[in-house]
Amino acid sequence: MKDVRIRTYRDFVGELTAVYKRTELPTFFVKSSRDAAHYMRPHFDECMDDHEEVKVMHLSRSNGVVNIHHVTSGSETGCIVPIKDIMRQALIIKTCNIILFHSHPSGNLKFSQADISVSKKLKEAGELLEIKVLDSIVLTREGYLSRADESLF
Repeated sequence: MKDVRIRTYRDFVGELTAVYKRTELPTFFVKSSRDAAHYMRPHFDECMDDHEEVKVMHLSRSNGVVNIHHVTSGSETGCIVPIKDIMRQALIIKTCNIILFHSHPSGNLKFSQADISVSKKLKEAGELLEIKVLDSIVLTREGYLSRADESLF
């Protein structure tokens, strides 16, 4: 009997290519954190009271909504936010600006130390890649909190 093993990743997987083409022009433009939070609320409706989720809003140069990217889901108390995955997606889509969103199922409208750390890392990564991170927003059932509005960004 022959020993059949996959020796390397390249032997197993061929090349996959993704092509992104704009199918229509943006129809919603973000002018404030309130606009952004209002637009994103339906994207968090199912998880809002159950567990934390992180999503990124991709914006054009004129702040038109281009895409909503679901980044990760976590528990009721937190989740791991992969900065490189967020930046990779922004680079693939060729977006100019992004806004980070995550839910707080507890209803607590305060930034945790982890929230602040992630926001800072994302902003630094964005500066290196010339992608503006405009804001980091916490959504709860009752409201929202914006780091930009709090002059923390």
